[in-house]
Amino acid sequence: MAEGKVKASKVKVHQPPEGTGGLDGQFHVYVYDVFNQNLLPGKSFETVERAVSFQRHEQERIYLEQEADPGLFDLPFISADPDLLDRVERDADYRARLIRDLGSEARARARRR
Repeated sequence: MAEGKVKASKVKVHQPPEGTGGLDGQFHVYVYDVFNQNLLPGKSFETVERAVSFQRHEQERIYLEQEADPGLFDLPFISADPDLLDRVERDADYRARLIRDLGSEARARARRR
């Protein structure tokens, strides 16, 4: 594998609820504030490789800036949903499922450290 390439074959891309319209074919990196259980805006990318690269750089920046238990670090994540922030405000079930999934990812990350 060439230096500078990002292996994105095993990255998890969170999908919007079934039957959702308005998908744009891009990959959106959002940030989950684990401590406050908020979802924060991020950036959009044309390819999953660029999204993964940005996600990893964001995670490194967060680790350097935040002084918290690893289980409480903000968690950048990738979604195919361009309307995620509005959707979680409208759909409580989707928000609860997404926060549950992201919370388990944060706990798994804390166990690995």
